[in-house]
Amino acid sequence: MENMSIVASIVLVSLLFFSSACSCRENGINEIEWFPKIDPAILSSSSNIDFISGLRSYQQTTDYTCGPAVLLSLAGFYGFPDFEQDAQTEMRIAGELGTRDLNSSLPGTKPQEMVDWLLRNGFNASLEFEDRGDGSALRHLQDNIRQGIPTLVEWIDLSGHWAIAVGYDYRNVSDPWDDVLILADPYDRYDDYCDGYSFVNSNRFYWMWFDALYFGNTTWRTMITVQPKNEEIAKTE
Repeated sequence: MENMSIVASIVLVSLLFFSSACSCRENGINEIEWFPKIDPAILSSSSNIDFISGLRSYQQTTDYTCGPAVLLSLAGFYGFPDFEQDAQTEMRIAGELGTRDLNSSLPGTKPQEMVDWLLRNGFNASLEFEDRGDGSALRHLQDNIRQGIPTLVEWIDLSGHWAIAVGYDYRNVSDPWDDVLILADPYDRYDDYCDGYSFVNSNRFYWMWFDALYFGNTTWRTMITVQPKNEEIAKTE
């Protein structure tokens, strides 16, 4: 019961954050610009950055549908039919997944539920975890991004959150601690621009890449590598 009380408290804090976190610069108010705007054209052309262009995340419309939102983003990126980028399709996917709302003690979408949906809807999907702490999961992300393969990641951000790893900036190659991971983020409320992207220091992300709340036990570095089953679709991207 004590653990459930802790979970409930963290979820409540998350809800308060969700309700006040939107910082998109759309209201014309003169504010300090704390964050730079990500320019996909620059990311795509920079020699020291690997970036999957064109995969900008659809923005979730509820506090628990980050999983359905990233799946909707993937379907749109690959041009799958019958996946309009709208709330109706988002909630349809949530129903197909079995995503739980905030009335549940375990809200959200579990990794295996994500994989099962992908396999039913025209994708190949490989679910992996890494608890060794040897950096191999981060290297796997780098390899996937370099090859143009989107990777779903689930981490402790917002008490448990799905996003898509789409870019990696190596910056000073001799110092990996300053690297930057770029995410197609379905809850893009962290910076001054609601453009579907967020970014985080890659090593900071690596040590926050776990889930201790939603699924009964701590899971480390959850990632799902995704590609269309139809090779012709994959080749066009």
